[in-house]
Amino acid sequence: MLKTRLFAAAFLLLGGIAAAQSVSIQFEDGAFKVVGWNASSAPPESVFHVYIGAGDDVPAMLGSYAVENNALVFHPRFPLTAGAKYRAVFEAPGSPKVEATFDGPKKETNPETRVEHVYPSTDVFPSNELRMYIYFSKPMNRGEAWQHIHLNDESGKPIDLVFLRLDQELWDPDYKRLTVLFDPGRIKRGLVPATELGPPLVEGKHYTLVIDRDWHDARGVPLVEGFQKSFRAVEANRATPDPKLWRMTAPKAGTSDPVIVTFPKPMDYALLQRLITVQGVAGDIAIGRDENEWRYTPRAPWKAGTYHVVADVTLEDISGNHLDRPFDVDKFDTVTSRITTKTVSLPFTVR
Repeated sequence: MLKTRLFAAAFLLLGGIAAAQSVSIQFEDGAFKVVGWNASSAPPESVFHVYIGAGDDVPAMLGSYAVENNALVFHPRFPLTAGAKYRAVFEAPGSPKVEATFDGPKKETNPETRVEHVYPSTDVFPSNELRMYIYFSKPMNRGEAWQHIHLNDESGKPIDLVFLRLDQELWDPDYKRLTVLFDPGRIKRGLVPATELGPPLVEGKHYTLVIDRDWHDARGVPLVEGFQKSFRAVEANRATPDPKLWRMTAPKAGTSDPVIVTFPKPMDYALLQRLITVQGVAGDIAIGRDENEWRYTPRAPWKAGTYHVVADVTLEDISGNHLDRPFDVDKFDTVTSRITTKTVSLPFTVR
């Protein structure tokens, strides 16, 4: 009887070792996979974690879990860092811990990324300009922005406390567009920063936005070259955009020419891409003339009839003034809302 029990215990032990040895961690196409384990037996988050580096005191990476082809898969939320090492740890209840280390993407040295454009395109900014958009040709690294973005005065001296330096940088999902805000506390009248420091931009002064070449892209490689944009500050713009002043140019029936909307003043480039459209018509948007012009080209030729350009009232000009309210309202001003609906509809006729 004792011999039988010893044999059974040995069989179970060997079986457990064999089962543990059948579990492995793999790294493929930017995802970490646990192969050889029944993924439905425990919540994935409690058994599988991935860390950057070899230390035990770093938090686990953020990401999502899935079961794909009978494997437990962890997809990191952010792109992997070039040249970094990653440690994957799998520890299911009642099973030995399995660990594996992997190298991240190879660190490249060939510069390929550049600043493609900065919006607003115009070289004349109102002194209460709210934001700028910096577009890159390829995804960028996070956490470096404020080391490499500067605003210089006319003598070339950097100006302090101009931008709102958020810890969470305002990137689009592809990390190719960064939103940079001028400090709103210095723009809105009546606030302490505005009273003590004045506006970020002074009417009549000239400025230069400077972006350093040694800003790294997502591969860890510096930019191809630095970038500069010079502009002049003019009188603050505190009036809401008035759609009644927009000029419409209608296309002809049977053509695929765009309908063109021309604005009296520059509008917010990114918001023009998503807050204005032609109702019921599939088409493509183009922005021109320093964000004073919006073009909508249909994907099929126009048919004769009446159409509507529809703009959401949250559409803004470059000073942050919405269609239904200004960004900055002085406490002595009396404001009457001219628009009560959530959208503005402007008709045009195709003949």
